[in-house]
Amino acid sequence: MHTRRALQPSRDASCARRRRQTTVSARPRDAAARRGARAKRTEVVSETTPRRHYVARPRAFIPSKTTPRRDARAHVITATLVCVVAALAGAIARRAPVDSRVKASARMTTVRASAGAALRVRRVRDVGETADALVLGASPLAGIYEEMSEARARETVVEAARAGFVKFDTAPHYGLGLSEIRLGMGLRDAKIEGAAKVYTKVGRVMKPREEVTSEDEVEWGNVPGRDGCIFPGAPRDVLPVLDYSENGFVRSFEDSLKRLGLERIEGVRIHDAETPERFEAAMKGARALRALRDAGRIGEVSLGMNDANYVLRMIRESDPGTFDAIMMAGSWNLLDQDGLAVLLECQERNIKVYNAGIFASGLLVGGSHYKYGPAPTEVKQRTERWKELAAKYSLPLPAVAMAFALAPEVVGSCAVGVKSPTEVSQNVAWLQDARNVPAALWREAKENGLLAADVPVPSDD
Repeated sequence: MHTRRALQPSRDASCARRRRQTTVSARPRDAAARRGARAKRTEVVSETTPRRHYVARPRAFIPSKTTPRRDARAHVITATLVCVVAALAGAIARRAPVDSRVKASARMTTVRASAGAALRVRRVRDVGETADALVLGASPLAGIYEEMSEARARETVVEAARAGFVKFDTAPHYGLGLSEIRLGMGLRDAKIEGAAKVYTKVGRVMKPREEVTSEDEVEWGNVPGRDGCIFPGAPRDVLPVLDYSENGFVRSFEDSLKRLGLERIEGVRIHDAETPERFEAAMKGARALRALRDAGRIGEVSLGMNDANYVLRMIRESDPGTFDAIMMAGSWNLLDQDGLAVLLECQERNIKVYNAGIFASGLLVGGSHYKYGPAPTEVKQRTERWKELAAKYSLPLPAVAMAFALAPEVVGSCAVGVKSPTEVSQNVAWLQDARNVPAALWREAKENGLLAADVPVPSDD
């Protein structure tokens, strides 16, 4: 431990004082003489006397020869205020909500890999060799945007199993548990409940209405009959309560097993932890998921989020080995490549990526929604340009979208939401077409400004 020593004036400064005292001696009696003496004193001092400075001492502040101590203090205070203002501005920017649909409509996303980093991509012919490259996204089973019958939901799962699907992704959020219930029924109908790899999510607990208290944070926008609810056929006797605590994660997991009718599932994803409050709670809640993995009750601890920035933060700020996989939605498709930094981070850490939202909320397969809302005009126009380019090469646009989404080697599978047995067969056909997308199409897409020049695409060799 260092002991601070008092600052000592330098020898030069002491000598200067003696010269000043010698030069300016007796005070003249009359005013004119005094003025002359002052002028002489000023001249001698300015020429012979350096400003007061200090010899360096351990762990001590050292004013320079040209800066008085009070000026140094002023600089320190100013620098401190600048840092405080910058920190506050950064905090405000992080908290400010951003409508990603507006951002996408304002400009085309440009991505830059960090220096020395390169995203490894697959060869064209290696993209999506089997249906194992696809995950059945089960949100449509709960009737997203429009209601779906239970019979059709179960038939859709059976057809998916017949077509070779083995991975199924769901969540309590989808129809307040309805997606999980119908997926479990379909798996039993197909007799693959023991072989299927099922993934669900945590962050919301479905509570019976009579169990909800004033202390619970109900997500009213996900309740049928309320503005913003995209699952009109969801049950009316439960309410979605936001809970990212360890206890909340465990309860959500146990409730999901009951709704699915399964004893074990492949993975659990932290869902939509994309506000500062949810994020901080989820960072602690992840301990419960690690415990479930250690106990062998799940195979993967994962994330399921839309905002690539929050995905990246959670990966980097969590203990190494916390996450085995992540599901990133809507951040790596033909219209949005905001997820490049996440892909690079996962590639470096050997974290599997499940790419969701590859059809941009359905816009690339003829839908009208983008980022779960009405598509902006600019985005719709860009979609039309993609359709024209795909048609030029005699390819369906969804096949081109699949080829792009599966191009990064770190992407193990892509999630596709289907509403009927016919759509299951159609997605499998698009997967086969994805292997025939020529490199010339990607070159032309970049030349036409549909993709930035540095966006990685399937390789030609």
